[in-house]
Amino acid sequence: MEAAAATEGDVNVMTQHWADIALEEEDDVFAPVEPADEGEAVAVRESWRLVGRFLATKIIKEEYMSQVMASVWQPVKGVQVTKLQPGLFLFVFYHETDMQHVLDGGPWSFENHTLICKQVWNGVIPVTVPLDTVDMWVQVHELPLGYTSDTILEQVGNFLGTFVKIDDRFANAPWKTFYRIRVSIPVLKPLKRRMKLLKRDKTTC
Repeated sequence: MEAAAATEGDVNVMTQHWADIALEEEDDVFAPVEPADEGEAVAVRESWRLVGRFLATKIIKEEYMSQVMASVWQPVKGVQVTKLQPGLFLFVFYHETDMQHVLDGGPWSFENHTLICKQVWNGVIPVTVPLDTVDMWVQVHELPLGYTSDTILEQVGNFLGTFVKIDDRFANAPWKTFYRIRVSIPVLKPLKRRMKLLKRDKTTC
């Protein structure tokens, strides 16, 4: 009993002691000192980065996935894959063309799970990049005459999601059975298979 009472008294004394201490505002500035260069500076290898995740509920095996994606993409300068968080990966490329091939050629998948990936610009923290859309090529069929201009195709893309660009490889073709546009599709919304077009004469098709 006496030991317990003594301990309780000590705690009360310490509590009162710390309660009397007031924290002061800290105005001191910390300035890191850069180390002096020793010899020649080491060249930094230029790189381009993508952050991505797969639309999957199961765990993605990083090592196997990185091997499969590298074999599919076949980057000239290689690719390095790092797991940032469970299900979130950083893809580092060492040539801009390799990264652009991944961005323009998708959507990609691993074991039937779609990859959502976005470029990480300099100064941006990868885990803060929103990954809620997938860029894909969409075929637009049965557009009536007079409704195939680039302006209308852009509006069609925005109807489906967010317009990215038009496939202009066959821009001078006299007749097309369909048009291809690249669209960012929201992954949380159902896909649209049809679009009712309101024509200038107020009829629809």
